[in-house]
Amino acid sequence: MAFINGAVDFSYVQQNSQIRDFDKNIPFSEYLYEEKLPESYVSITGFGAGENVSYKVNTKAVNEAITAVSAQGGGTVLVPEGTFICSRIELKDNVTLFVKGTLKCIDYETNKNAEESLAFGEIHDVASRARYGFIYCDGADNITICGGGRIDGSGATYCQKAKYPEALLPLEKFHLKSYIMNFRARIRYEKENSGRINLIELRHGKNIDIHNIELYETACWTCNLFECEDINIADVIINSNYHVANSDGFDLSCCSNAEIRHCYIATGDDGLCIKADGDKDIENILIENCKVMSLANCFKIGTTVYRDVRNVTVRNCEFFMDGTTGGYSGISIQSDCGGNVSDITVENIKMKGVTAAFLLWLGNRRNIKPGSLKNVILRNITAEDVSLPSAITGTVRDGEVYQVENVNLENISIKYRDSDEELYMRDGGVGYEAMLEYPEITRLCSIYTNSHEESPYWELPVYGLFVRDACEVKLNNFKCAPRRCNKRPCFNFPLERYSSD
Repeated sequence: MAFINGAVDFSYVQQNSQIRDFDKNIPFSEYLYEEKLPESYVSITGFGAGENVSYKVNTKAVNEAITAVSAQGGGTVLVPEGTFICSRIELKDNVTLFVKGTLKCIDYETNKNAEESLAFGEIHDVASRARYGFIYCDGADNITICGGGRIDGSGATYCQKAKYPEALLPLEKFHLKSYIMNFRARIRYEKENSGRINLIELRHGKNIDIHNIELYETACWTCNLFECEDINIADVIINSNYHVANSDGFDLSCCSNAEIRHCYIATGDDGLCIKADGDKDIENILIENCKVMSLANCFKIGTTVYRDVRNVTVRNCEFFMDGTTGGYSGISIQSDCGGNVSDITVENIKMKGVTAAFLLWLGNRRNIKPGSLKNVILRNITAEDVSLPSAITGTVRDGEVYQVENVNLENISIKYRDSDEELYMRDGGVGYEAMLEYPEITRLCSIYTNSHEESPYWELPVYGLFVRDACEVKLNNFKCAPRRCNKRPCFNFPLERYSSD
């Protein structure tokens, strides 16, 4: 049952659920392939790397090979068959890191001991510990990561065990707070002062090429590109433990002129994420033909949108859950910290099992004056087995209303997973205070107090689309099929006010 004496039963565990931390159905042969080495290359084994040597020896060998190749004007560094454990690897200009085997990050205990030894002056070699990113560079151009092998982040070792290890299956009677609490009880949060790092962290570079590689079990974000330009990512598998907290897939942070094509992403946090948390605006992003399994948002713009984001296209993708449930939405487009988000097109998307189809949100997170969110097209989108309605919402700050502008919803078909439902509706309607700090579809109808356990959650008054503080919203063939027990209307507005048809 989901309740005990009227309160949420946080120990709720469904029968027949299984421990499942990874997507078991990744079609590796569709994405990874045998890639030919160039005639000229340098192997890390020539610098002393090996499977049976210490991680310090391997780290030194790999970095020396990279430095030598870059100093000669560039070339290929080979990680051959086998598993090579290292701490931080730093890429340099004009280097291709060609991974045929496995390049594996040191685990939590090893990194923690190295960090403590460094702090107490017992060692002076900062390469003895991993930091920033396992694969890292800052200011390097013409970087390629490829080879058909694996880069392993040892991610779970940096995190606590989940409160409940069993996979969360869809609730027989949907109740929002039970859903959230049971979902959160399965997240593996960071160990205290774990020092966990991103798997790949590339900063301030141009001409970045990542293809034909498996990125496995990150400890934090999988691949963060910060203020980079001219990016090509294709045929990449992100195979993360989808209960590890903050395990984003691809994060494009203040990047421009980027393409992500034909990737398979299975992760516990946002799958494809655009952030504007640096000093550069973002423009000209194309994402297509990707499959994303996410326990947060499959595609997301935000959070921390301080800069402008424009001209983003996402098309021909599949967003889904596999063997579990939880998360927030398939599509989340936000302007939360003063940035202007415009000219966004998401089209030809199939979703199955995501919590809500989409959320468009203009807010004033961290008490920053809102920017704008406008010119958004969501077109040819189907979503099956959803649990919550979608929403478009602006905000109010200092008595002034800030509206989402010019949204076209065309050929949208949404269908709920059928079940019973236990709804709690808030007296007085939906307030604004819920979205002041963190914009998620589930927090549109909650107020965070001291903890999620103590916070109230309530349902939106509709099952289809909730619109607030938005203008020029056009609906053309928008359909939503609710649970059979449904008693709510589809919309919270007169349809003729927004619909063009």
